Amino acid sequence: MKYPRMVFVGLICSGLTAVASAAEYKEGEVIVKYKKHANRSRNVMNVLYTQTKVDKVRHFRGILSGYEQLYLEKGAKVEDAIATLKANTDVEYAQPNYMIYAYPAKDLRQKATEFVRTGVNLFEDSCTLPWLPCKPAEGKPALNDPPAEVNPPVADPEISKAYGLTKIGAVSAWNTSTKGDKNFVVAVIDTGIDYNHEDLAFNVWRNPNPKNNDITGYDFVHDDGMPFDDNEHGTHTSGTVGAVGGNGLGVSGVNQRVSIMGLKFLNKDGSGTSADAIRAIDYAIEHGAKVLSNSWGGHGDDGQNQALYDAIERAKAKDVLFIAAAGNESVDNDGNDPAFPASFNNDNLIAVAATDKNDTMASFSNWGKKSVHLAAPGVGVYSTVPGNQYASFSGTSMACPHVAGAAALLWSKNPSWNYKKVKEVLMSTVDAVQELSDKTVTGGRLNIAKALATN
Repeated sequence: MKYPRMVFVGLICSGLTAVASAAEYKEGEVIVKYKKHANRSRNVMNVLYTQTKVDKVRHFRGILSGYEQLYLEKGAKVEDAIATLKANTDVEYAQPNYMIYAYPAKDLRQKATEFVRTGVNLFEDSCTLPWLPCKPAEGKPALNDPPAEVNPPVADPEISKAYGLTKIGAVSAWNTSTKGDKNFVVAVIDTGIDYNHEDLAFNVWRNPNPKNNDITGYDFVHDDGMPFDDNEHGTHTSGTVGAVGGNGLGVSGVNQRVSIMGLKFLNKDGSGTSADAIRAIDYAIEHGAKVLSNSWGGHGDDGQNQALYDAIERAKAKDVLFIAAAGNESVDNDGNDPAFPASFNNDNLIAVAATDKNDTMASFSNWGKKSVHLAAPGVGVYSTVPGNQYASFSGTSMACPHVAGAAALLWSKNPSWNYKKVKEVLMSTVDAVQELSDKTVTGGRLNIAKALATN
């Protein structure tokens, strides 16, 4: 199979434009995986570091304990370091720390920056929970107490704007089957989340055993426990997965009740690295997420990102589904230049194309008869953005969380199922769409009501 040479977030979001950087990887950084029984004594490793011209090392822990992120000495070449590492019999593989890009339009970057710069004024600086800091970390708004549940439910005034909920059968499912489960955890791996948003806060995950102040998730860009979204993209995708339903505010997500874990690995300009993406995936796995929503991807060539592929395999080993946007370049992912990670062949991966209100495939959407599994609404999708605001975005990035939300709704209703069963049912219950017949594996668009009717 092919792995990506470089990866960037694929966005077409009401003015957002995906742009790949000229750099293919983080200069001076290498990801290395050692063999299971490698000799990693201090003396042996010091010799290897000297040979590789390593300046400092990040040691990964937990299920990533076999990996290291190496920072090379000034002037040392990544290619030379990888060649040295590959020649060592204790090394399974070594690769560059490939960059991941998302470059929003200038006006959105400015708007996102304003949210952070004025965050202390926009959001109350609360210290009512004993483990929270009294001041926001790095200018981020402090985490407010979670709101009380609205009971009896009050209709969400703008829910009709989120047409995708009706299109995929979610509204019907709420009335006849389930509204979701607060105990079910979905990790949105993205630009972060506005954890205080009026229409998200009740459904934001709360870590039962927080360390490093990671109450609602983690920020791998700034290496702290406050994954505040300074871009907009992550908050928007989170709202599609699980904006609170029946609270009399805004809209609802596919799940009216769910726990959304915010994992930020893309900075305010939408730029990140493979190492941080992998850390986010493994954090989600270790902290109980069963569905991972990944609205990012890009085109590759004959280069390798084995570490990213392996991270998705570790998710599979823990019975976790990985939902991925198919990409926004209007190309065939079965061809010679497919989008990744959507085109990886991991068995626990579902790749999602985008359709509009009329079930027409979006002009920007990638497709793939063998590699793109199904479609979901991705044009003019109305959802949450930071600062208690709402907006309509378009992209396979918006289709992806419809499927992630559907997987969570289905799995929470059938907790004894495994990822294979959830994936099988979602794919076998799509609404057939003629235009998708030769564009996706299933030839159809998501229908969660049909999926929930399956025994």
